[in-house]
Amino acid sequence: MTSLDAHRAVDAVWKMESARIVAGLVRMVGDVGLAEEFAQDALLAALERWPQGGVPDNPGAWLMAVAKRRAVDHLRRGERLDRRHERLAHELTVRPDSSGEAEAEADAALDDEVGDDVLRLMFVSCHPALPSEARVALTLRLLGGLSTEEIARAFLVSEQAVAQRVVRAKRTLASLGVPFEIPEGADRASRLSSVLEVVYLIFNEGYAAGAGDDWMRQDLCQEALRLGRLLAGLASGEAEVHGLVALMELQASRAAARTDPSGRPVALHEQNRGRWDRLLIHRGVAALLRARRCGGPLGPYVLQAAIAVCHAQARTAEETDWTRIAALYEALARVLPTPVVQLNRAVALAMAYGPERGLELVDTLSGEPALRAYHRLPSVRGDLLARLGRHEEARREFERAAALTGNVPERAILLERAATCAAEAAGEASARRARGPGGAVTLAEAAAAFLARDDLDASTVRSYTQTMNRLRRDLGDGTPLTEVGAERVAGVFASAWGGAAAATWNRHRGAVRSFSTWITARDPRPENAANDLAAALVRRYEPRGRTRPVDRSYAEALWERRDVALRERALWSLIHESAAGPGAALALDVEDLDLPGMRGRTASGWIRWRSGTAGLLPELVAGRRRGPLFLSDRRPGPGRPPAPADLCPETGRRRLSYERAEYLFKQATGHTLDQLRSRG
Repeated sequence: MTSLDAHRAVDAVWKMESARIVAGLVRMVGDVGLAEEFAQDALLAALERWPQGGVPDNPGAWLMAVAKRRAVDHLRRGERLDRRHERLAHELTVRPDSSGEAEAEADAALDDEVGDDVLRLMFVSCHPALPSEARVALTLRLLGGLSTEEIARAFLVSEQAVAQRVVRAKRTLASLGVPFEIPEGADRASRLSSVLEVVYLIFNEGYAAGAGDDWMRQDLCQEALRLGRLLAGLASGEAEVHGLVALMELQASRAAARTDPSGRPVALHEQNRGRWDRLLIHRGVAALLRARRCGGPLGPYVLQAAIAVCHAQARTAEETDWTRIAALYEALARVLPTPVVQLNRAVALAMAYGPERGLELVDTLSGEPALRAYHRLPSVRGDLLARLGRHEEARREFERAAALTGNVPERAILLERAATCAAEAAGEASARRARGPGGAVTLAEAAAAFLARDDLDASTVRSYTQTMNRLRRDLGDGTPLTEVGAERVAGVFASAWGGAAAATWNRHRGAVRSFSTWITARDPRPENAANDLAAALVRRYEPRGRTRPVDRSYAEALWERRDVALRERALWSLIHESAAGPGAALALDVEDLDLPGMRGRTASGWIRWRSGTAGLLPELVAGRRRGPLFLSDRRPGPGRPPAPADLCPETGRRRLSYERAEYLFKQATGHTLDQLRSRG
């Protein structure tokens, strides 16, 4: 065995056995510092002997035997060795280290009280008399087997700082004479709370790093989970222990979906839930059930785990039961009345009952000293303000949050959100300056808001901008929108694109139709609904060669492509098999479908499809009973609600627009949706 192999073996064994070895030594010598020193001596002995003799069959027992010998020597020198220690010293000194019998007996002695010893060590290292930073460092050192360098790297502090924390913690414990025992009664409850707090602090630092270039540190999450599972095995009758394990398992299940390929954070409602780890979710739910079987009142970790279960059980973000989550947070606030819990409760209230409810609670927390330097307070407030359309205030909050966080990826996200709010605020200010007489909405204001929609891709915005700029130039920015009628728009078209190709005319006509539909959805008053700006614009015939249908075999291969979303494949198949226009297909609602009959009702009658579409639509509908059949990827922004008929009441998402559907098809194939229609 080489020296490098020996180092690797020692590292691996130390990670697994350190808690048992140190705990057993603390029981012998009654001093955490001395116990760790003897354990380190055993490691050095292993590095010296294992390269020549190989790794023993039972390396944990070997290390324990050597460490106990060091401890016995120390006790003998101090003349504090009782008869039991004398017998142990005699047995350990007369038998060689390589003796399998000695190792087996040492291991048996270790296992006699190992469970209690490790639990005792947990209560000692997490003693409430120690500052939280010292408790975390000492726990990772004694129970996690991490070196000073590893702890420093995990928490982005110097090795010297970690070493000082550990040394001060050991001195404090020695000066207080903390007994190596499991406390009883009220003292045990308070100490257990401290143990759970330390384990969760370690997990949280890994789950959402407070500083540095990485959003997550999986090694810390895994270490916290290991400690939590160990504690659950040692204190199986404590509901809160199982609650903490459940909470960590459920949160850890989202790890793969919490960052994009570049390492940037992904918000919970935008995560791909198909990437959530179902095994960890199952383990988390099982741990929560064990917690509930322990009985007693619901504690903070059990309640937080119940909240995590609500998220895990929702197949999509839109299906999340925010009303139940808000109720659970209310219960949590009663048993753990901290400002952070209230902040999380505000988020739940906003999701369940609207941003106004959430902002009302957040504003009451602005004076809390504990949240003064907490970046999530301005971050949450900024999000709620943005949802209410108060973009300038939101910008300031996001910039403040970015200044408070030490995590680089999170800071970048917050600054991006600030920039988006700044752009929204600038657009609103420009629109206000362009308002017509009496404060009426002008063409310029409406056009700016129309182009700022969050459901338009970049190419569609560029195309629409050409149309809107021409209308603004010819009709005037300050013209009240109520005075922009179909005849005036037709005059602009005749002047600008009267001699243009049919495709160009139709493209600009499509932009005006979308603009007119958006106006009606934004303000559904009768006068707006009656004022169809594209009413005088007749779609021009495009030459057959320009809209030649795609080959049948090519079309049928499209909905077999697994790199294309189900929604697109179902839409393309339906258009091709039914020969219906794309607009008619996109206008279908779930309640209009007759799936067994392979048909759907439209304003002009039934459209029918064949087996290809029939195999895709049931999965697309996925239990929905009403609302648009084809939905957009995201929910609409709070300031831009669609018409009620274009909003799915079950998911909160809007109807997929013709422009977006056309763009996606062109990106995938280079053709137009109309070319999908089967004409033979």
